[in-house]
Amino acid sequence: MAFLDELKLYNPKLYWDAYSRGNIPQSHVSSLVWGNPVTNLFAESLLGGPHSPEYNSLPLPTDYDTPTQFAESGSYPKPWRSAAQKLQNAQYTNIGPYACFVGFVDCDSSGCVGDTCTETNKKDPAFKATRIFGRWGLATSGPNSGTGAFFIQDWYSPSEGTYNAHYFNNYFSEQGNPLDPEWQLRKDWWESINKVTVETYFGNTGLKCKIELAQSFFQFGTPEYFAGIDLAVYPDFSLDLLVAMVAIAAVARWL
Repeated sequence: MAFLDELKLYNPKLYWDAYSRGNIPQSHVSSLVWGNPVTNLFAESLLGGPHSPEYNSLPLPTDYDTPTQFAESGSYPKPWRSAAQKLQNAQYTNIGPYACFVGFVDCDSSGCVGDTCTETNKKDPAFKATRIFGRWGLATSGPNSGTGAFFIQDWYSPSEGTYNAHYFNNYFSEQGNPLDPEWQLRKDWWESINKVTVETYFGNTGLKCKIELAQSFFQFGTPEYFAGIDLAVYPDFSLDLLVAMVAIAAVARWL
């Protein structure tokens, strides 16, 4: 592992690119612990779990902002968590919103090189490993100490086990207390969440990078959620497609 230590020290971009592609073992990487899934309903209940998703909205950040919301008490979108996962994350008092590493940048906003998560990679299942999941937090050491930074925490990949989001949806429904909205598997939660891309730093390294941040979650009935035009009120073939597209564009702020 001495070679990997030297690679990480002298060519960190190549090191993290290799890690993102699965060529460096997780055991060699210092990352935040996620926590154990639910394994026993009785024990989980005694510990106060499971914990429902939180639908808070994170104020829209800009490049190189410093986060202000941390740990479990922070106000930002969260997926459902087991009691152990909530307890573990409460200990990270400098770590906040859920995030995904997009790639390194060599200059501010005007261009980037060495991306390990291009748009093609994000859409191609064969390249899913190039995404590095983690959190946005506050660097506490290194050349960018005191700034916003991305920290690795694989909350996306671990199995939720038998007692997953679908299980609890069915469980509470059978108890006469259906969840509204229903909980989502964490992978589905990430895909459905409203995300924003910003430039920040990679941990305590001083390297600049781009990340996606979970910013908000629009639910049915909220003013931000546009449910679409109710076509049922129009006779067949009577809807003007151009008018509909212009209306959608206006709502979506494309115009």
